[in-house]
Amino acid sequence: MFGRRVVFGKKQETLGELKEAERPAPDADRARSSFHKTQWDHPLIGSMLRDAGFAPDDEHSLAPAADDHFAIFAAANKRLQERTESFNRDMTARHGYCQAVPFLVIDQKIWDGPHGAFLHGQMDLIGYDEWNVIMLAGDPQTTEACGLAGHPGFLPSVTQVMIEHVIAWKARHNALLETFGITARGGQDIPHQEYEMEKDTLRREIIDKAGWMKPRIIDELQR
Repeated sequence: MFGRRVVFGKKQETLGELKEAERPAPDADRARSSFHKTQWDHPLIGSMLRDAGFAPDDEHSLAPAADDHFAIFAAANKRLQERTESFNRDMTARHGYCQAVPFLVIDQKIWDGPHGAFLHGQMDLIGYDEWNVIMLAGDPQTTEACGLAGHPGFLPSVTQVMIEHVIAWKARHNALLETFGITARGGQDIPHQEYEMEKDTLRREIIDKAGWMKPRIIDELQR
């Protein structure tokens, strides 16, 4: 399916390396940030947002400051570390040994690339959260003891598939913004609540797609 076999000994991303590479994102513990500063500065999008009734200084419209990003990221990273440690403790209690390592379905290269701002700034997603994580074996002993698929380090084929999905999701969201702006200028009125509902539907689709990918990635790795 993805054209890749597990080879232990390949470089694998550690939690520390993921922390350096992954960009932070808003979560349920803070006010949601719908639009990034670059969108407000854009001559077309910024005008559309203002015409639609949004304001740059509204708490629901502001992208979080760097300090907020760091705090959100640090909390998400800590939660992932705690989940990994708990998983390894539970599996060790069952099987005698476990050294699992988290694998991100939408990996850090995507979050740190040109599409990261869309995923975390507009969809309120962060890659360290459970929806995007698979626990995989960090060494052959874990695979033997626990039956987990081996962590491949990086799967270019999966990354490419997810980039294509993210590009499509981003285009749909841009179209939604355009439609919202155009109708606010004189077409059929679309209230702010309807935009939020459409956005939430798209967000759920992203999360569901990552969940759909998980068993397929595992099946491929176990071949």
